Amino acid sequence: MPSTRPFGKFRFIVEVDGLSLAHFQSVGGLSHEIEVLAQQEGGVNDRLHKLPGQGSYPNLVLKVGYIDNRLLEVWHFDYGKSPSGAGRKSGSIVMLNDDGSEKARWNFTRAWPVKWEGPELDASQSQIMVESVEIAHEGITRG
Repeated sequence: MPSTRPFGKFRFIVEVDGLSLAHFQSVGGLSHEIEVLAQQEGGVNDRLHKLPGQGSYPNLVLKVGYIDNRLLEVWHFDYGKSPSGAGRKSGSIVMLNDDGSEKARWNFTRAWPVKWEGPELDASQSQIMVESVEIAHEGITRG
């Protein structure tokens, strides 16, 4: 029987090419949009027909507490040196139950890092440092 209780948005992991990456602060961009095409019809003056157009996926934005692991940074800079597509990877955003078991999975394909941002350094703040990577991809499916 499906649960009627909403799930917390703070239990998730990100996997890239089967490697589980932990400690992410947030993941944005889990969405899909279909373009709406307006079509006129002769003699019909009170409305436009609305037809589905091209679908699109925004880039994923992953934010992670900065640690001594340069995996995302290296992926970005190495891909920029050789953008032939060889550095594209598949991955998943995995939502977890309270007990740590998998509850839902969104799989993304043919992904590559289009933007990397290092941590913002500010001596007047006492928060953790965060790095960000923006990932372009060719689609998301629910696993």
